[in-house]
Amino acid sequence: MKSILSELYEGKIFPAEQYSPRSEEYRKIYQEHYQHYDDFIETLSKVNPPLDKKFIEIMDEQLDVIPYEFSEMFIDGFRLGARIMIDIFQGDLGIREHEPSAK
Repeated sequence: MKSILSELYEGKIFPAEQYSPRSEEYRKIYQEHYQHYDDFIETLSKVNPPLDKKFIEIMDEQLDVIPYEFSEMFIDGFRLGARIMIDIFQGDLGIREHEPSAK
């Protein structure tokens, strides 16, 4: 079995594509928001002149930024996890390990 770092380096693990929220609450909210989006697109298509295509274009521009946000969130989270591991391995938890605890 290869190490996680090897699989990450070889492109077998790609966190941005593998991430998917699993909570039922997320799915419910997503469906509601998507329905609002669809309803709004339909309303815009009936306006004279139709604005639905322009709105979709603007939304696509906004959505193009999301992968960058996910990337930065992943990197920041990974760094935080690494800092936590460093603290654990250094044994510097802000407590005295060999002194009896105060009662």
